[in-house]
Amino acid sequence: MQHAGSRIEIDVSYQLSEYRQLLHDVIAMDMATGNAQTNPASPWNWPIMQKVVLAIVVPPIFAWKMLRVGRCAFVFSAAGLSRTSKGRTAFRTWDQVKHVQRLQAAYLIELVEGGAMPIPFREMDTAQRQQFERLLASVPVVILEPAH
Repeated sequence: MQHAGSRIEIDVSYQLSEYRQLLHDVIAMDMATGNAQTNPASPWNWPIMQKVVLAIVVPPIFAWKMLRVGRCAFVFSAAGLSRTSKGRTAFRTWDQVKHVQRLQAAYLIELVEGGAMPIPFREMDTAQRQQFERLLASVPVVILEPAH
C-alpha cells in the first residue's frame, strides 16, 4: 500500500538502554493505570526484582530481537504506518493500531493484533515530532500518557 500525501520517514536503530527505559515506563504505566497486578507481596512488584529483570533478563531478549528485526525504516502517513526491516515491509492502517503510548523517551505503537513498535524520540527532529503528533490527533488512535 502506498503512503499518499504528507509522510514522515525515519530510520531506527534501537539501543539497549532505551529498551530498558521503555520497559520500565510500560511497567510503571501499567501499575499506575491498574493494568498490572499491584499486590505488594508479589516479588515482581518489589523494585529490586524489577531492576534484576531489567539488568539480567532483558539484555539477551534485546539481543534476540535485534537479530530478528535489526534496524528499521518507518514511514507514517494519514493512511497508516509501514516498517521495513531485513528487506521485508509490513504495512498497518491506523485502524489496526490499538493505541500509542507516549513514554519518557519514545512512542510505543501497540497493534490490535498484538505486538508493539517503539519509536524513540531521538530518531525524530522537532518538525517530524510535531508532524507525528498532528497525525496522531487526526487518526482513530488512543494516546496513553503516564499520570503526572
